[in-house]
Amino acid sequence: MRTFWILFAAEWRHFKAAKGLVLLTSLVLLVGLYGIYYGTSEINRQRQHLAELPALARHNVDELKVKFPGEADAGEIGYYHTTFAVHHPTPWASLSLGQRDVNPYYVKLRLLGLQGQLYASENVNPTKALSGNFDLAFVLVYLFPLLIIALCFNLLSSEKEQGILTLLLAQPVSAATLVGAKLAFRLALVLGLVLVLSVVAMLWAQVPPDGRVGLWLALALVYCLFWFGVAFLITSWQRNSAFNAVALVGVWLVLVVLVPGLLNVFVSAARPVPQDLELTIKQREEIHGGWDKPKTETMNRFFALYPQFRDTATIKERFVWRWYYAFQHLGDQSVQPLTVAYTNGLRQRYDLVNRLSWLSPAVAAQTSLNALAGSDLPAHLAFLGSASRYHYALRAFYYPYLFHKVAFTHADFAKEPTHTFTSTSEPATAASGLGKLLISAGVVFGAGLLLFRARPVNPR
Repeated sequence: MRTFWILFAAEWRHFKAAKGLVLLTSLVLLVGLYGIYYGTSEINRQRQHLAELPALARHNVDELKVKFPGEADAGEIGYYHTTFAVHHPTPWASLSLGQRDVNPYYVKLRLLGLQGQLYASENVNPTKALSGNFDLAFVLVYLFPLLIIALCFNLLSSEKEQGILTLLLAQPVSAATLVGAKLAFRLALVLGLVLVLSVVAMLWAQVPPDGRVGLWLALALVYCLFWFGVAFLITSWQRNSAFNAVALVGVWLVLVVLVPGLLNVFVSAARPVPQDLELTIKQREEIHGGWDKPKTETMNRFFALYPQFRDTATIKERFVWRWYYAFQHLGDQSVQPLTVAYTNGLRQRYDLVNRLSWLSPAVAAQTSLNALAGSDLPAHLAFLGSASRYHYALRAFYYPYLFHKVAFTHADFAKEPTHTFTSTSEPATAASGLGKLLISAGVVFGAGLLLFRARPVNPR
């Protein structure tokens, strides 16, 4: 054991003398801190935006009170009044933005057809959308493996190429002790860096100190252990440093870039889903066609869904708001099968990716971190479902005014339902991902150990 710690200390001195490695490690630390800053700033920006929405809704109400100083037709209020379905992030979202940088975190709603509003999104800079956002999870999943490769590609080959491995093994030092000390130092360095960045991110984001802290750290540490296992496996082949570097970078490209890309193509082909644009277009076609259909036909179809309003007066006017909102709702109903297929298809894609994530530890780690942060696809689908239920509540609020011809007063604005939705973490998904990472790390370390024992170290 004393020999092990002597070698461990020697590795520390060697690391300090290697200016390039010190610079690289410092750079990764700075990039990690920037990822923390960016993720926290992005979530704070979203929170600030969400906090401003109630003021916008109140301003809209004030304008309507001026526009309609007395009693008003609820149909006109429903047409001009804007409210919001909002998706609040968890504190953990600062560490792993997940879907929150590609999907809307609020939806502007009126009493009109839902689907055209639900899938409407603001224009974004396409260059920014292509490059994606930056957070701590990105640094851990994509950049830390490169740091581990830089630290470990010449784990044993450098001594052999410098001609000092024979001298080292001539001492009372076994090859296993030498490799173990080298790996242990690099492991301590990287895991210490992971711990520092994670703690800084958690304090900065003010995450609650619960069991998710341990789960996040376990995911990050085991993921790094997997890459150390890959480095140990490549080292056990006892090839030169150039071969080791190329092999490790090749493994990184396959597991972090190629497999996730192929997985995305496969999942898209295996689980096709209707496009949200298709939903919107079909709904609009149905709504626009409603103008030309007989009012009796439209209202009978609507009364089949809302029989409580069947006893309302027959429509004789050329235009009346209850007829207008009736065919708006029927437009939503016409695309209901597509809506269900779209939502179920996305969920099935997500489940299929989860089942196949053992093919790429990077996918398993990213999916798990997003689930822990409540920023994954299921969280977004849950928000869309919540927004749909809110729109249903709005219709349930306005329909009695419309069909019973009740005047809408200023006091009625305060009775209108409001919406809020906050993501929840999915520790079960994260724990499942942790299990996959543990198995992957165990497999590569086991394979490396078997190869290391099968091929005695040749000092030349």
